[in-house]
Amino acid sequence: MNDPLPISPFTLPLDTNVELPGSKSITNRALILAALAEGETRLEGALFSRDTHIMLSALKTLGFLCHADEDAQTISVTGEGGHIPSNEAEIHVGNAGTAARFLTAFLALNAGGTYTLDGDPAMRERPMSGLLDALTELNAAEFEFHGETRHFPFTLKAKGYNGGKAHVDASSSSQILSALLLAAPAGKDAVTLSSPGVRPFYVTLTHRLREAFGAPFIEADENGNYTLAATKYKSPGTYAIEPDLSAASYFLALTTIQGGNLQIPKVGANPLQGDAHFVDVLSHHGLRVDVDNNTWTVACADPSDIQRGHREIDFNTISDTFLTYAAIAPLLGGSVRIYGIGHTRHQETDRIAGMATELSKLGLLVKEEDDALTIAIKPNELRARALKARNQGEILAIDTYEDHRFAMSFAILGSFDLLEDGEPWLAINDPACCGKTFPNFFEVLDSLRRA
Repeated sequence: MNDPLPISPFTLPLDTNVELPGSKSITNRALILAALAEGETRLEGALFSRDTHIMLSALKTLGFLCHADEDAQTISVTGEGGHIPSNEAEIHVGNAGTAARFLTAFLALNAGGTYTLDGDPAMRERPMSGLLDALTELNAAEFEFHGETRHFPFTLKAKGYNGGKAHVDASSSSQILSALLLAAPAGKDAVTLSSPGVRPFYVTLTHRLREAFGAPFIEADENGNYTLAATKYKSPGTYAIEPDLSAASYFLALTTIQGGNLQIPKVGANPLQGDAHFVDVLSHHGLRVDVDNNTWTVACADPSDIQRGHREIDFNTISDTFLTYAAIAPLLGGSVRIYGIGHTRHQETDRIAGMATELSKLGLLVKEEDDALTIAIKPNELRARALKARNQGEILAIDTYEDHRFAMSFAILGSFDLLEDGEPWLAINDPACCGKTFPNFFEVLDSLRRA
């Protein structure tokens, strides 16, 4: 745990550009596909963060030849055409959901392999049963649990994918279905996965990554069944990782509350990531995004003219961004009910409960439901609490629960010049938790303040 970081407010409208890191979701999917393909794949614009380092380290432990150049943001992986070189390994997945799920499905490929997997204490609480049950139903793996059943830690004894059908409960995380969509086709025979009602955006992302590595187009039938033919993935040679649009949400929110113009390069008109739709949420408040030459130009002409009044917003398909919106809710002037987010109770932390706690500390009226969060403003209460802390020689502080999205979301709130003196009024506890997906977030934020 590191010292709290006071956030210096912005005092001028934005007029600059921001270089975003590569997408974690795309980088970790591409690493798995590169390992499954035949030959070398060079990933450009790759993310280097805790989660991607965990995936890269696991592939090296499993015997894959990988070369990473963090300065150049490139990773080269020599794939083995569906073969895993090491038959035994111990792998620690930290609290990386993509690594945990993707690697578990990946390891089931290697019939006869025995692998021991564990994670951080928080990862031991996160949902895995939908994936483990599907692998068992496919007879692709059997498991010996060393703690709570169907959770980390466990030993996986791989049997390979030899066809069959399985029900996949991906209600807690679409990563469970994506893990199987990536790995199962590399087996010996066709596999059918039944997973009705899964959240679409990240599954669509998985489909588009698979196609980039030579897999045929697939879509679910009317009953939510995916039929996956046995597939030999092919290296595309070079694959460019799209910038992280979950990370973009913080700078979209910053532009909304601060005004001015911000350019985000390397993002086109039809990005892969569903979190691009966060733009639609903020357009209600005057945010505009224009696209030209593979660059987003983000603008908000008059933040003081933000539309107010009660809103009800379904964040189910863009749930990583609900924290961004909830954190700036005190500045938006009206109440909001954010729903469709029940699954976020089982992510890095219980995100609904954590957000309710932190907003309540700031003087907002917050109501929790299983699947929703309602936030109402008490006029002037946030300013009053910030002033009281200032007069006592203190500063309001946000707890982050080892969750990067709390740190980055509330840093945007703290960037607003609430006390109109340019001095910090909000601090972030454990800012280093951003290392999960955006290690230099606070340096980037500071560079925009000085631009």
